Amino acid sequence: MQLRDEQTTERARDEKAPWVERETLVEATPEEVWEALTDEDRLEEWLAPEVEIDPTEGGEISVRDGDQERSGTVESVEEHERFAFTWSRPGEGESFVEFTIEGLPGGSRVTVVETPIGPTGMAAGGWGPRFARLRRALRLVLVA
Repeated sequence: MQLRDEQTTERARDEKAPWVERETLVEATPEEVWEALTDEDRLEEWLAPEVEIDPTEGGEISVRDGDQERSGTVESVEEHERFAFTWSRPGEGESFVEFTIEGLPGGSRVTVVETPIGPTGMAAGGWGPRFARLRRALRLVLVA
């Protein structure tokens, strides 16, 4: 399977709420992708240097990268298929982040959509570099 990374697509449902969508193909099973999306140690390999997460509906997520900090709540958990949460920086509006995983022959398609919530919400973007780190992290999966 050839790795492919599509360009970020920024669309506006209306002029006040642009959203960001990013998709990538990885040479990893949906189970391996799921672990990379929901395990603190794996998240620290690609999302941010410090991550705390309770990957259950209603659980908390906290992401720190230097001075940048976001925190939020896990909204949806469909094992190996869909993982969603809200997050925000202190003093800023929330956004809704949804990952979907589609198993393919020889790998998986991983899509993230980040959508602002309310008039002050912001889609953080920055998913291109994060997906590049995710692909590297999944290539380095250790086999027991």
